[in-house]
Amino acid sequence: MGIRTEFSDLIRAMARRDWGTINRLLDEVESIGWRGGSQVIAAAFAIAVNEHFTAGHSPTDDVARFVAETRSQFPAAQSLPTLEMEGLVRAALGEVDLIENLSPEAALQMQIVILGKLLHDGYHTEPELEAFLADVESVAADYL
Repeated sequence: MGIRTEFSDLIRAMARRDWGTINRLLDEVESIGWRGGSQVIAAAFAIAVNEHFTAGHSPTDDVARFVAETRSQFPAAQSLPTLEMEGLVRAALGEVDLIENLSPEAALQMQIVILGKLLHDGYHTEPELEAFLADVESVAADYL
């Protein structure tokens, strides 16, 4: 299985809340050292954030509310720093200076948790999910 396929499958499993597959795929990508994973996850994160936060959203209030909701729904998010999570979302919306001091490891962890929330909130049909993944793979291919 190719790296992009493994990460696409991971995103599919996240959208479906298929915890067994998620755990298996996480073990697989750990064994390859997440090679290519940060690009695929970052692409998925950026696309999902921009689809979720359309032009009418407030970059401060709506993002803060979204992050608070994410932290309340996902136990893994509770240990992550709130302001950095908000900054990461806002950076995907164009305020890139908000993450200048964020380590790549911390960013990846936050992206995965936030992406899980975004996948839970959207892409309810298989065609929607597959269209999203096609976009993700296209964007990520430019960086792999």
